[in-house]
Amino acid sequence: MHDDEAQNILKGDEELIKYILAGNGERYGDIVERYQTGLYRTVYYYTQNVEDARDLTQDIFIKAYNNLAGFKQRSAFSTWLYRIAINHCLDWCRKKKPTYVESFSLDNLCSDKDSPEDLFLQQEITSEVHAAVGSLPAIYSTVLILYYFEDFSPQQIADITEIPKRTVETRLFRGRKMLRDKLQPTSSGGEDHDLLSKSRQLAQLR
Repeated sequence: MHDDEAQNILKGDEELIKYILAGNGERYGDIVERYQTGLYRTVYYYTQNVEDARDLTQDIFIKAYNNLAGFKQRSAFSTWLYRIAINHCLDWCRKKKPTYVESFSLDNLCSDKDSPEDLFLQQEITSEVHAAVGSLPAIYSTVLILYYFEDFSPQQIADITEIPKRTVETRLFRGRKMLRDKLQPTSSGGEDHDLLSKSRQLAQLR
C-alpha cells in the first residue's frame, strides 16, 4: 500500500469514527466494509473453519464498536482493530481446539456478490498453506499472517501485538523457517509437489 493511500485511509477512519461517536452509528457499516475482507482472512488462519471465522469476525466488529469510545487515536484505527482481533482469536484458540478442513472451498457458501469469503477465495491460497500456518505456534503464526497476508510492517505488527519490533523480526525469521520446512516440496511419482508456488504471498519463503 502506498503512503498516500494509507494516509487517506487513516484520515477516512478518523472522520468516520467522529461521525459514529457523534451519534451516527449507521456509519459503522463503512468501517465494516473497509476491513471485513482482511479481518475475515486473518481470523480464518486461526480457526481453519469457515463458520467459526464468520462468527468470530462478527464478534470482533461488535466488540470494536462497543469499545469505540476507548479508541484514543494514538495509533491508526487499523492497529487498534487488529489488536482486538488478534487477542480475540488467541482467546478463542485457548478455549477451543480448531477443526481443520481437508479442502477449503466456499463455492457453495457465498451468497453475496462481494462477500469477504468470495474475495478471499479469489486469492487462491491453498488449504495446505492455511493448515501449515495455522499449525504453527501462535507467536509465529500471528506475525506471519500480519506481515505476509495483511501487509503490515514489522513496526505496525509490534504496535498491534504490543511487543518490541526486534522481537517481531526474530519471530518472522524463525516463523519463515518453520513454515518453509513444513511446506518443503516432496517427491511424489517423480514430480515435485510445488506447494509454495500456489501462493504468491509465500513466494518469498522459497
